Amino acid sequence: MRYAVFDIETRVNKELLKSVFFAGQGLDKEEAYIRFRADLIKRQGDDFPPLVLHVPISIALGDVSADHVLRKVESLAVDNYSEAELVREFWRRLESFNGCLVSFNGRQFDLPVLELQALRYGLRCPVHFSESGRRRRYATSRHLDLFDFLSNYGVFRLRGGINALLQMIGLPGKEAMDGSRVQQAYEAGQMDKIHRYCRRDVVQTYFLFLRVQLLRGEITEDQYAAAKQASSVLLEGALECEADPSSQAFIGATDEIRSLPERPDGAAVKEAAEESAHGSSCGGADAEKTDAAFKPNMSVAAKD
Repeated sequence: MRYAVFDIETRVNKELLKSVFFAGQGLDKEEAYIRFRADLIKRQGDDFPPLVLHVPISIALGDVSADHVLRKVESLAVDNYSEAELVREFWRRLESFNGCLVSFNGRQFDLPVLELQALRYGLRCPVHFSESGRRRRYATSRHLDLFDFLSNYGVFRLRGGINALLQMIGLPGKEAMDGSRVQQAYEAGQMDKIHRYCRRDVVQTYFLFLRVQLLRGEITEDQYAAAKQASSVLLEGALECEADPSSQAFIGATDEIRSLPERPDGAAVKEAAEESAHGSSCGGADAEKTDAAFKPNMSVAAKD
């Protein structure tokens, strides 16, 4: 089975916020947004808005092979970018993908937001909403939500969230940017920064997924070690991109590829790692790569 790790970043739909929550009050959208945030903090202790107000502005996908190697990470719709096209691109791919989707808290946030946006744009997603689709709460064969799994479906709280888990297993976790700063970056026109941050999240979520697969007994220790080493070039590239946005870290790494070990079954892991090293750049995906993340299990496209 192949896997697709995904993450989204969103902005607040201020026009909808104003028209729904402050209709007839004479506020402009910025005034409404400021007041709404203050109300949220007073009522719930934070300013996280309702899901209906979230608009996806970046979606990153990681293509994971059947032997659990991360081959590529890409941002969707960067070559023909619009918020509507971003949503259409995601659903077109997901509807044709036969593998397992991997997320962190995707059942409570990412997928509901994208479902609402599919409703907004009038898209058809019959596979996703079917009885055998990815909405079944406790099924993991089509969608493995790492948050659900690790919290035993909410039996206990995961204080610190994914950042704590990532650092616990030796990964950098959230550093210069986190989800709470995306709105500010969006308003500053820093879309490249948001795309890089989203891809970095996917890369780190993949390594958490890999550790969870070991924990679940889905892979052996040798398979875990081989996949981790084969995929490490993308982690290094993601970190270098974050530190230096002009870096082309995802493109090279030839020496690292040559030094990779053999898989436990004797097959070389070089090929998969080579695809990883050449499959994504700091700036985004090129036109030839648009369908690469889901391509091995896709039928022909038609996003909506």
